[in-house]
Order: sequence, then structure tokens, then C-alpha cells
Amino acid sequence: MTGKDKALTLITKYAAKIHVTMVRRSGGKLVRTFRGGDMLLLSHTGRRSGKAFTTPALYVRDGEDYVIAASNGGIDAEPQWWLNLQADPRGAVEIGGRRTPVRATQVDETDRQQLWDALMAKCPTYDDYQAGVSRRISLVRLSPIGEERAA
Repeated sequence: MTGKDKALTLITKYAAKIHVTMVRRSGGKLVRTFRGGDMLLLSHTGRRSGKAFTTPALYVRDGEDYVIAASNGGIDAEPQWWLNLQADPRGAVEIGGRRTPVRATQVDETDRQQLWDALMAKCPTYDDYQAGVSRRISLVRLSPIGEERAA
């Protein structure tokens, strides 16, 4: 990881913690959007530690599903949350104070371009991120698997 990537990782980590705190303390009323896109909180389990983590992410809807980009802020490594969900695809999405259990899968190639374009319409920064990394940014589908409830 380059020095730039290390600095971006550190900044992103602390910005995410602040974002999650603001959303939860406001009952989901604050920080609902970022750069024009709708935001969710994604809860997942650490693949090595077993600890619970929560990550904010921009999303678009595809039917009942939520779709997010594993962009990692333009860093050339897969985000930890995506590596965690590949090890254990169970997670939860929080929006507006409501929590919904989900199962994560990688978006199929047949749907990828349409969903990438939908994300780009909300946040054109993703094209810049893709241009700056050697990996192909994964799109992740979060499919509800149970009843939603208050967070």
C-alpha cells in the first residue's frame, strides 16, 4: 500500500466513525445523503476478529435490493467490509433508523453496467476512483433476508 493509500485509509476510517455516530445519534435523520447520493449503514462481521463493524456507503435500489460499490475511496485494495462479507455474507442495512438483515453477493455481469450507471448518476466520483485503481471495483448486492426493525 502506498503512503497516499495509507493516509486515505486512515482519513476514511475516522470519517466513517464520525458518520456512523452522527446517523445513530440522530435516529437516522442526519447525514442521509453524501455527494448527492443516498447513504446506508452496513453492519458486518470481521472475518478474523469476529468483531462487529459498521460502514457507511452510497447505494442505489434494484427492486428490493441495495447495491453499493466496493470502491474503498479510490484506494487500490479491496475494502475490508467487502472482504468480510465474502467470508460471511450476512450483514444488516440501516436506513432512517430501520435495520434490515441482508445477504451480500457480487453483482452479476449481466446487471453490472446498468447498476454502475445508476451509481454514477448519484455519485460521478466512482468513475474517477475506477480510473485510479488497477482492480475492477466490485458492485455488491445486499438482498433483504428478513423483517426490518428499529435500529
